[in-house]
Amino acid sequence: MEPKAFQYQPLCSAPGCGQPAAYKVAAPWSNGVSHELKSYGLACEAHRSSLLARAQLHRQNLPLAEGETLGAVGLYTLEPGRRDAALPRLPDHD
Repeated sequence: MEPKAFQYQPLCSAPGCGQPAAYKVAAPWSNGVSHELKSYGLACEAHRSSLLARAQLHRQNLPLAEGETLGAVGLYTLEPGRRDAALPRLPDHD
């Protein structure tokens, strides 16, 4: 019998939620050399709008060091086995 492969299931960041996360709330970040997604949390379907709004407010007051850039906060669909840079971003809504 082969051992089962462990698959990590991240949970929603909303306080007391505990549901599986479907989205990463993040913004593209760079220091001129490295590029990655700056994470603001993980969200389930029910909390994606509230966690996105909270992250957008937090992003407004975030000081950047010289040479750093930080793009707009958005929702990225979590997909098992995919690195942050390969996660698909959902279209922004007004």
